[in-house]
Amino acid sequence: MAINLDALYDKKCTCHYCKNQFLSKRVRSGSQKVLKRDTDFCTYYQQQLLNPIIYTVSVCPACGYAFTDLFSSFMQPHVRQRIRDNIWVKWQEKEYGHIRTYDEAIAAYKLAIYTAMLKEEAHSVKAGLYLRLAWLHRFQKNEQEELRFLNLAANEYEKSYVHSDYIKGDKEMSETRILYLIGELMRRVEKFDQAVSYFSRAVARKDRTIETGIISMARDQWSLAREEYKQKQASKQPAESTESEPLS
Repeated sequence: MAINLDALYDKKCTCHYCKNQFLSKRVRSGSQKVLKRDTDFCTYYQQQLLNPIIYTVSVCPACGYAFTDLFSSFMQPHVRQRIRDNIWVKWQEKEYGHIRTYDEAIAAYKLAIYTAMLKEEAHSVKAGLYLRLAWLHRFQKNEQEELRFLNLAANEYEKSYVHSDYIKGDKEMSETRILYLIGELMRRVEKFDQAVSYFSRAVARKDRTIETGIISMARDQWSLAREEYKQKQASKQPAESTESEPLS
């Protein structure tokens, strides 16, 4: 299926590091029909190669600095030095402003994650990058890499919740939503004890939130996590399973 080029537009970006101005493509809001949404909020569109997450990351062609709209533009001198030593001096000019493949989107996300680590961006920002990178691998049916990055996303979202940096790092994230999302990511990587705990904490907020849909999802996934745990234990050898305690 041919890509609908009218769904794309060029956004003018300014590199936080070298101040170079360049164009990076974006998908027009509402231009794509949603087909379905997974329980970790991964969204599928009628034209998957126009999935907005493919174009979330902007990469400066001049210096290699990669970022999203959630990155802070402020950069302390020691951070600028890190970017120079670890990205700029090693960068060979490459253009990411054209129509991207999944592999090019994955490369852009990995650059953004590396940049976020050097810049010490908020845990919520790094978590969002890991999660979307996991989704890209899901689209490619690469389960091993998907689970790897889901696990990294879960760990970063946990840190974000502990430090409450999601409040300013991600405007779309609420306490109820992050509790649910951590639980769902833990479930997907088969950390069922932690999954049940986070789902329970999300449900406990039912009288303090208007996000009734998230509460309903948390209840459903709490039950699913318990059932998956029981199935996993049943598949083990008797000698292994007798020492395991049931989830509460």
